[in-house]
Amino acid sequence: MKLRQKDQDDVAIDMSPMIDMVFLLLIFFIVASAVIKVEPVKVEVPSALYAKVPEDETGRLTITVTQAGTLYVGPTQDQVTIDELKERVGLELESEPEVRILIRADGMVKYRTNEEIMEACAEVGATDMIFAAFEE
Repeated sequence: MKLRQKDQDDVAIDMSPMIDMVFLLLIFFIVASAVIKVEPVKVEVPSALYAKVPEDETGRLTITVTQAGTLYVGPTQDQVTIDELKERVGLELESEPEVRILIRADGMVKYRTNEEIMEACAEVGATDMIFAAFEE
């Protein structure tokens, strides 16, 4: 018995769905890996003889004060006023009741400005505040 193979037609694979999937995956990974890099506001943090570096700085709301007294809040360094600072800290307290605050103030900032920031935070209920300083 002799088996005879049928004439086979050329089989063509449609590449359109595979190309679509490759582009979708490419777009997904581009969007998923996008990282926002924000340059921190330049301030000259003072040094102190007995300064201690906190063990855990993660999860702290950062308030940056420039030499001119301008306030910047959060990881995106949004410029705010004292009233807007109260609102931002209040919103943070609603989402995280035990919010911790890191104040990065320039060494030439007057004490009165730092006092206003501490009072604003205390008025809305934030009590865990530390100042950034370099160890000598």
